[in-house]
Amino acid sequence: MSKTHYKMLVPSTYLGQWDLTDPKTSKTFEPTVEIESVNAYTSPRKRKKKMPDGSWVEVKDKPKLDLSFKGKKKHWLCNVVGRETIAAMYGPYIEDWIGKRITLYVDSSVMFAKKRTGGIRVRPMVPGSNVPTTLEPLDEPVDEA
Repeated sequence: MSKTHYKMLVPSTYLGQWDLTDPKTSKTFEPTVEIESVNAYTSPRKRKKKMPDGSWVEVKDKPKLDLSFKGKKKHWLCNVVGRETIAAMYGPYIEDWIGKRITLYVDSSVMFAKKRTGGIRVRPMVPGSNVPTTLEPLDEPVDEA
């Protein structure tokens, strides 16, 4: 029986863990992708937090990187853990990351606020030359047949 994650029905230009899940088996897969570009990401929404005195203050978002991959439609918003993993493999300069390959996977233990939501992580090893770059577009359900 095929299952559809509800977030697959919400259009997004960014990669989510549901994009790395086969809807027929609910199993995740680990795409190996080539980094095409890396840019700073700034959220278009401004978040505010209510203070104890009743006033509202703007909350700064944690910095993220917008990574695009060669031949893939969706970008990935890379958080601190992801960029530290990539930096450990390829160095701290984003220009050195262009053209390099990484393997993404779904980590079900990722927390958001106090809730276990899962998320995308980078395998902490350079993919070997025997590991092919994933051909799936990563923007539609995977069909392994």
